[in-house]
Amino acid sequence: MTSPDASQLEELGAFALDLVRQAGDIITPMFDDLPAVRDKSAAGEAFDPVTTADIAAEERIRELIAARYPDHGIRGEELPDKPANGPFTWIIDPIDGTRAFVYGLPVWMTLAALLHDGRPLIGAARQPVTGETYLGTPEGAWLFAKGRKRRLHTRKGRALSQAMAGTTLPEIFVSPAQKRALSAMQNRTLQLRFDADAYFYALLAAGRIDIAFDTELNIFDIAAMIPIVRGAGGIITSWSGEENALEGDLLAAATPRLHAQALSAINDEEPPSG
Repeated sequence: MTSPDASQLEELGAFALDLVRQAGDIITPMFDDLPAVRDKSAAGEAFDPVTTADIAAEERIRELIAARYPDHGIRGEELPDKPANGPFTWIIDPIDGTRAFVYGLPVWMTLAALLHDGRPLIGAARQPVTGETYLGTPEGAWLFAKGRKRRLHTRKGRALSQAMAGTTLPEIFVSPAQKRALSAMQNRTLQLRFDADAYFYALLAAGRIDIAFDTELNIFDIAAMIPIVRGAGGIITSWSGEENALEGDLLAAATPRLHAQALSAINDEEPPSG
């Protein structure tokens, strides 16, 4: 299937921005006045909250997609899949970082990704409390904030020992290999921070931090952030270096050199020279 041309990318990117903006308009009042919270985790798993804000925002996103692009598939974190009639499928997460949401921390995001033949083509992410909206396409990545549009570029020139890194939560690193990876990043980077979920990948694209990594991600967590990170010049792969990974253990870094160093650290290998 032929890839979309520049005019189609512009149209689809504008639509993705509209999706996350409209969803944010629904969610923000509920952030200010928190609705009931339900824990959807299984017994023994970490707290995994969901709220009526998640459901209402996803329903609105689905309505907008169905009206504008009825042949597009839809996969959302909270509601059943809608199969695609063609190469396009939307991956939506109305509130990525619901734990932060229920705590009142403005580091959650609304995510919308468009896959073309199974690969992330466009990603949009919005934090409506701070007024930040991120967009990534094959033509680049941008931040819309304070009435301005700014082209994004990852930060260059930092080695692993100088890098600022972020990951979701230390308790999600459960297996011995995952624990070793977390320890390596804590010991070999300048600083490691927790609890900003997808927002860390946005900060990476914006040049504020250098590494974002997580374990056992699902497609809803990361699909929107892949075009944003790559559009800003960053590298994102699995921990084994697989470029097309859409779930599992993933690592994003600002430059190829830094990515190689971080990948070696995560896999407990000697760092590459140069």
